[in-house]
Order: sequence, then C-alpha cells, then structure tokens
Amino acid sequence: MTGCRLSIFVWAPVVALLWAICFPFITVGLADAPPLLFAALRALFAGLLLLAIPTILRRPPQPKTTANPSNLLHLAGIGLTFTAMGFGGMFLGGGSVSPGLATVLAGSQPLVAALMAAIWLEEPLTRRVQIGMILGFIGVTMVGSEALWLGGHRYLAGMAWILVGVLGTASGNILLKRFAGTEILRPMGLQLLFGSAFLLALSLLRQETWHIQWSLGLVVSLTVLSSLATAMMVLLWYALLQRYPLNRLNIFSFLTPAFGLLIGKTFFEEALSLLQLAGIAVILLGIAVMQWWGAKGTRADEIRDSGDG
Repeated sequence: MTGCRLSIFVWAPVVALLWAICFPFITVGLADAPPLLFAALRALFAGLLLLAIPTILRRPPQPKTTANPSNLLHLAGIGLTFTAMGFGGMFLGGGSVSPGLATVLAGSQPLVAALMAAIWLEEPLTRRVQIGMILGFIGVTMVGSEALWLGGHRYLAGMAWILVGVLGTASGNILLKRFAGTEILRPMGLQLLFGSAFLLALSLLRQETWHIQWSLGLVVSLTVLSSLATAMMVLLWYALLQRYPLNRLNIFSFLTPAFGLLIGKTFFEEALSLLQLAGIAVILLGIAVMQWWGAKGTRADEIRDSGDG
C-alpha cells in the first residue's frame, strides 16, 4: 500500500469516517456483551484478520516485524496505548456521559497529540498548526454543544475514561509514527493482539461477567467493527503515518463527529441545527488552514518525513 501515492485528501477522511461508524455499532453490540470483553473481541478478530492476509499470500516478514524483544516491546506499547486505552476509554466512557460531552472530550485528541509530537517527533508547533488545531477543536465543540449535558450520568467516571482514551490514542499515534517502516499488516496485527490481551486482563480485573448473547445484532456489529472500523482503519492510518507528518494527518480526526452527525441525519433522520452545520464549516476551515496555508513549507515537511520513514 505504501508503494502507491496515498492521497491525504481521500484516505484521511475515510479513516475519520471509519471511526465515526464505530459508535452506532458499539451501541448495538453493548446490549449483548460487556464493554471491555466486547472491545477485546473487536481487537482480537481484527488482529487475526491482518495477520492472516500475509500468511495466506505467503509474504515473508520484513525487519520491522522480526520477533526480537525491541520490536515486540514497541508493538506492545502501541497495543497498550492506541488499542487498549483508546478502545477501552471509548467503550467504558461513551455510555456514562452525554454524546455532546463525549464528542468534545474526544475531540481534544489531536491537540494532545500535537503537543506530544512537538516533544518526541520534533514536529514544530507552527502558527499554521496552532490555528488549524484550534479551529478544529472549536468546530467540534460547536458540533457537540447542543447535547453537551443531555442524557448522561456518572459524569466524572465517564469523563475520566474518555480522557484515558484520548491520552492512549494520542500516545499510540506517537509510537505508531516512530515505528513507521515498510510493512503494515504484521505490525498492526500484532499490536491489536497485544491490545486485546490488555483489554481481557482489564476485564478480569474489573470482574466483568463474561456472558455474551450471540444475537444477530452483536454478530453484525462485531463483524463491521473488527473488519472495517478496526482492521481497515488501522491499516490505512498506519500507511498514511509512513508518508505524512502526524499533525497534518491528525487534523482530519476532527471530521469524525461531523461524519457522525451526517450518519445520524442519513440513517436515523436526526436533525442538523445551524450551529452544528456552522461547526462542520469551522472544522473544514481548520483543515484547510492546516493543508494549504504555507503549502510550500508543508510539502518540504512531507518530503523530509517520507525520507525519514
């Protein structure tokens, strides 16, 4: 996949869309399975799928995926942060706070990742990055503001779990970027298996009841989540991280709540307010600032980053 030119303007929005479709399918599945076990199964099936592909195609592993302690430790770190903390926070926190508050809190992830990238990836916090990120977060806040305090309970615990997910996803993005190499399938499959193991361990520690009602809704939900919203999403994201600077990619994460609104409008006949539409416009403005303001410098960063990967 990295041999062809991956267009950031096509595939980064696709990743945001795949994130957005998670939430309705998670809601369906949680009716029949405990949250952490459900998240662990999602990661497990996605990881097995990604590992099966190179095995079936008989592709030999490349140096980045040789089973040496350093590589395995790095992949375990990605599994702990990006998969276990990211998925666990999403599954545990989403049901305890209002949809609007969850949207706003989760929308802080690119901001956290930008600060981390400045420290560990040496991606500068230029004026372009700052303005683009701030506009994106303002847009997300506008999108979620009307439901900010509706329908939630156990707010403090729910907020804490969502922030754990934000920290995990941001940290995982840093580790993913540092691990960028030539092969995609095996590293991402392995980190998902590590993440699944961490989620199962947390499920045991929280003494979840491992009772699953294998309904049609759960089977469909788990299939879509593991194949499209996890395996395909992680595959595309890692491929993009090998080509583009993290901040330039992560700005597209602000599109996830916007896609969520459009999904609700299209499939569930949910109304879109003027404030929400304005929020989507502000998000798009933030993305435009990030991609085109100082485009010459952006292309130089991209070329430099591709050479490092």
